[in-house]
Amino acid sequence: MLSEALRLDPNYACAHGYAAWGYERRFLRGGFHPEDTASIRHADAALATGGDDPQALCLGGFVHATITHDYERSINALDRALMLDGNSSLAHGLSAMVHMFNETHDQSRDHAFKAPRLSPLDPMNYHSYLALAWVSLFTAPFEDAVRYSVLGTQVNPGFRILHASLVASYANRDRLEAARTAAGRLLEIAPGWMISEFVRMDVERSQLMGGLASALRKAGLPE
Repeated sequence: MLSEALRLDPNYACAHGYAAWGYERRFLRGGFHPEDTASIRHADAALATGGDDPQALCLGGFVHATITHDYERSINALDRALMLDGNSSLAHGLSAMVHMFNETHDQSRDHAFKAPRLSPLDPMNYHSYLALAWVSLFTAPFEDAVRYSVLGTQVNPGFRILHASLVASYANRDRLEAARTAAGRLLEIAPGWMISEFVRMDVERSQLMGGLASALRKAGLPE
């Protein structure tokens, strides 16, 4: 449907933004197929044609953060999206994620807390909880990481990365029985899930991804 929308209007910025996000999801969690790097082309188009469209800006910026790691460009796009629409819970949630990737943790927390306040029942709020969980994992308040991971799985029960975050959070608290139980739930949701595929997403610097992988191994998840 997005392809048809773009056939009808090649400059439809929001459609480019959602196409970028769709390809990004399929690339990172669907096998890393080269054709799915079309996400970058659509992200570029969203940013080029969507200067006044908050959704296009935040989606294009987010995809650049996860795929190209151009955090400066991503943050600039998200800042403009928030300037255009300061009440966008999606922009706050995705900005929280990008600042988490960029390790600007105070900004990540600030934006992550705002999104659920703006839209308490928004199904996209799992981004904010994932950002809070990972910031907590990286800065060592592991009980907070458990709490935010649980909140995120309640919003989006099928999002495997949040289940992996919960496993790592429990493991880093040396609550290994709880970690193994959470690992079992992860494998029920994603039977073929592997640590190596998780690390291959390369959304954080290697030291931080390696720390997450070590925690996941404690729970006995497959390599």
